Amino acid sequence: MAVSAAFENESLSEKVKRTLVDRVVDGTYPPGTRLVELQLAREFGVSQAPVREALRELSSTRLVENIPRRGTFVRSASQDDLAEIYFVRLALEGTAAAAAYPALHADPAPLREALASMREAAANNDAHGIARYSTEFHRAVVAATGNRLMLEIWDSLFVEARTMATVVRGHVDLQAAAEAHAPIVEAFENGTANLCTELVIAHQHEYSILPQD
Repeated sequence: MAVSAAFENESLSEKVKRTLVDRVVDGTYPPGTRLVELQLAREFGVSQAPVREALRELSSTRLVENIPRRGTFVRSASQDDLAEIYFVRLALEGTAAAAAYPALHADPAPLREALASMREAAANNDAHGIARYSTEFHRAVVAATGNRLMLEIWDSLFVEARTMATVVRGHVDLQAAAEAHAPIVEAFENGTANLCTELVIAHQHEYSILPQD
């Protein structure tokens, strides 16, 4: 299994999951494809345990579904499916923005670093990088609230996998995707908590209405 050097420190299940997400998103595994644990383990040269864990996590993202006595199959991701997740993110991150404002206003470095990484990924036409660093950006906002339960709920949405799906299926311009985060950084640095909330909510709303092919 070819895995980018950037991900070489990930666990086997994370590497398997990333590859499976890529294949679902790019259509290698179209909706209805059955994902057979033993077959995938042989293909990737790993035991069945990391494949089983990867499939379990993907089931939580609703990119695949486990049908009792039949197996695991790729779901047909609809616009409604992704819109629901962005609506939940809108609620979570909109609330988080105001609570995170004091910490990120004092030290916006996590946002600056994630934005710089997104810009570099866009320059390299790296959709994976955009998904990864966008996830880091938004997670930093939630983490800055200090609310561990909110962060656990946010993590349970498997944002990176869904962001990757949006970037690919929505035919998102990578440079525009990176730059869309710049006003949010500026607001945390020089604006108000209310402005941060408004921009974060608008950002999630914009992505919730992208067409998904």
